[in-house]
Amino acid sequence: MATVAPAEPEAPSTDPLTTYYRTVRQMNLQLAKDRYKQFYRPRTQEFIRGRGTLAVVDEEVCMGCTHCFDNCAFEAIGMADRKFALPEYSYTSRKAVIIYDNCVGCEKCAIVCPVDAITMIPKYGFEIRDGRLVQVGAPAPPPKPAATPAAAKVGGA
Repeated sequence: MATVAPAEPEAPSTDPLTTYYRTVRQMNLQLAKDRYKQFYRPRTQEFIRGRGTLAVVDEEVCMGCTHCFDNCAFEAIGMADRKFALPEYSYTSRKAVIIYDNCVGCEKCAIVCPVDAITMIPKYGFEIRDGRLVQVGAPAPPPKPAATPAAAKVGGA
């Protein structure tokens, strides 16, 4: 059997135009990679965090089903044991707890909650301190009503 010699690597072209286009192509690829690293990743995270809402759990309504816990991509929900004491007996129930340092306000937990125990509130006027949600200012003012068109004011002619 005859053995085939490995192909020799192609020699770089000596044509100046081909060399120029290869150089420009490599520069464009590098520029695209650098721009992606600088702009798109941080902007995407800013977009997600910039929704302006935070999740709040109503523990009286939460039934501990873990749907929110299972669906949170940012690990912003934990399950905590809550002890309840009634006159006849006491019991422990698992409830959802929001980890505000991780919450990006994506609203997925509120969507999947079967009993609507999770509501989204606006971030305006709230701040996260030591992992707890603290109100630091007045609530946001209500939106102004839309301006009525001039034709409607005259009499709708």
